[in-house]
Amino acid sequence: MGFSVSGSVVIVLLGLFIALGAYYGSASNAMERVAEADSDRTDQFDRVHDTAIEITSISQLSGVTCGVEVQVNNTGATELRVPDTDLLVDNGYRTEWDDSTVDGTAGGAEPNTDLWLPGERLTIEESGLDRSPRSVKVVSGPGVADTEEVSISCS
Repeated sequence: MGFSVSGSVVIVLLGLFIALGAYYGSASNAMERVAEADSDRTDQFDRVHDTAIEITSISQLSGVTCGVEVQVNNTGATELRVPDTDLLVDNGYRTEWDDSTVDGTAGGAEPNTDLWLPGERLTIEESGLDRSPRSVKVVSGPGVADTEEVSISCS
């Protein structure tokens, strides 16, 4: 009778040890994931907070029936990518402005780069418009945007 009680206690304690080990592993992994998600959220918040863009001019694009040239400055501290930047004309998403240029402060026009660094100006040319636009909105990769009303008329 003494051995069966001792054996039962050993089996119960061994099962309890295995169960606590599995619980600790899953709880530890869950806390790591929560901490990592919180860190990612903080990094995204900091990136949005450090991003700023400003539309400096909108002019009529020469050589086409109806088009606009938009110049946008990266006034924040975040490095942006041109492919992640969106253009909306009269709340319509425009995609045909891929030949944009980034004008750096020292290097001049850089048509083959997709980096838009702080202090640089992005020139967007959109020529496929059907009518005179009323507003232009530029949205950066982190979601920071600037909107301006347009006062040009297409012929």
